[in-house]
Amino acid sequence: MELLQYWRLIIQNRLIISLCTLVGFVAAIAITFTTTPTYQAKSQIFVSTPASTVDISALATGSSFSQQRVKSYAQIINSPLTLAPVVKKLNLSITPEELSAMVSASAPLDTVLIVLTVTDTDPQRAADIANAVAKQFGVTVAKLELQGIGSDSPVKVSTVLNAVPASSPASPKKAINLALGLLLGFGLGIGLASLRRLLDNTIKNEDDLQGTPLLAAIGFDILADEKPLVTQIGRYAARTEAFRTLRTNLQFLSPDAHPQVIVFTSALPGEGKSTSAINLAISLAQAGAKTILVEADLRRPKIPVYLEFSNMAEGLSELISGQKKMTSVMLKKLIRKNDSGLNVLLSGKVPPNPSELLGSAKFDELIKMLRKQYEYVIIDCPPLLPVTDAAIVAAKADGAVLVIHAGVTKKPHFIGSRDAMTAVGSTILGVVLNKIPEASLEYEYGYRYGYPRYYGAHYRPYANRADAQNYAPSAQDLARLDLEESLEHIKGKRFKAELLRQSRSKK
Repeated sequence: MELLQYWRLIIQNRLIISLCTLVGFVAAIAITFTTTPTYQAKSQIFVSTPASTVDISALATGSSFSQQRVKSYAQIINSPLTLAPVVKKLNLSITPEELSAMVSASAPLDTVLIVLTVTDTDPQRAADIANAVAKQFGVTVAKLELQGIGSDSPVKVSTVLNAVPASSPASPKKAINLALGLLLGFGLGIGLASLRRLLDNTIKNEDDLQGTPLLAAIGFDILADEKPLVTQIGRYAARTEAFRTLRTNLQFLSPDAHPQVIVFTSALPGEGKSTSAINLAISLAQAGAKTILVEADLRRPKIPVYLEFSNMAEGLSELISGQKKMTSVMLKKLIRKNDSGLNVLLSGKVPPNPSELLGSAKFDELIKMLRKQYEYVIIDCPPLLPVTDAAIVAAKADGAVLVIHAGVTKKPHFIGSRDAMTAVGSTILGVVLNKIPEASLEYEYGYRYGYPRYYGAHYRPYANRADAQNYAPSAQDLARLDLEESLEHIKGKRFKAELLRQSRSKK
């Protein structure tokens, strides 16, 4: 992944990463402060071979002999032969074997020195043991080297550095442990986030659409269930601007002419196709385009619920299932208008054969009739994967828009719905990514779709549900803005009138 992709990964999974980092830090604190501190005391031993100071060759031979001996001495310095007298002398309450685990020795390369290290929970006792072991080791070496020899030992062991009590514990190192806990926790969070992304096969951004155009990205709104329509949230709301973007993209999708009959569908239920169709139709009507919204979901119609029409009202099913010839008068009687002035043709009563009705010649005749009377015909259809109704209607339309729930719709479902549309020869105009998390809107698309509340010339962002209810201008704000616009309009008219009066007076 590129650096920017890692940054997006961190931002989008910041909760997981933060939690793992916190867990790592807390674990480091727990381990650090529950571990018994230990102290180290070090003494240094010098190993030499007595020789004549005049004989240079003897000095070199003795030095080489001492270096060879030092390697072996470092291995046996914590043997019971040395440690048993130390235990007895210091009256330690441990065995030589237990003391052996506390004593270690190392021989620096190309030297005749042995560094003796003793680790203990008591700094003074560690120093005492180190000094006692260093002293006793000289006696041990003398015994070993004198076995079978009647003269003095050829090796001399001297303590050149006595151990002193340590002022600070050698373990645990608090700063290093805490930093390591943070680092390991952060690494664990990155690993889990990467694994989550690897195993996640849902549609999250435009890169997952495999070349299908993205018409609009609609952010998640906590108030969408209570206020699903753009007329309920104000003209400065985030979703309102998103559907204006969708409207603009559809209007300029083709250089020759915009698609007139547009089908809205999704792969599965609950992805927001009905509300998307309604809000687009409202946006088109607000822009002055003559628009009709047709409820072609003859199985589970939702438009009557959102627009607060009666479910028992006659509509599409009665119009195309009757034996009478379809006329403009009949159609006009069934068309209703909502508060925003949008023309709506409801589904009517749920028929037993919705697929057959939508594939009938009468439905084709209805589409032709609507083409002549309206600039835009927005058709809400059932989901593609459970039933075939949407594919049947899409084959008669100018194109279809797929609504996808970002982070929920799986890639196989998207591919299956797209293939179902192309199999009947329908044109997929594009995709609407719905309910995108705020972090994805900002870091996947480079900007936020949300607008803060307007207070004169100042903006204040919202952070919770209470603020979210106010992220569109209030009625007072809108009234003040309308008044300001009216005043500016009046001032402009007065200015033009003054210019006209001056020009007339000059003539």
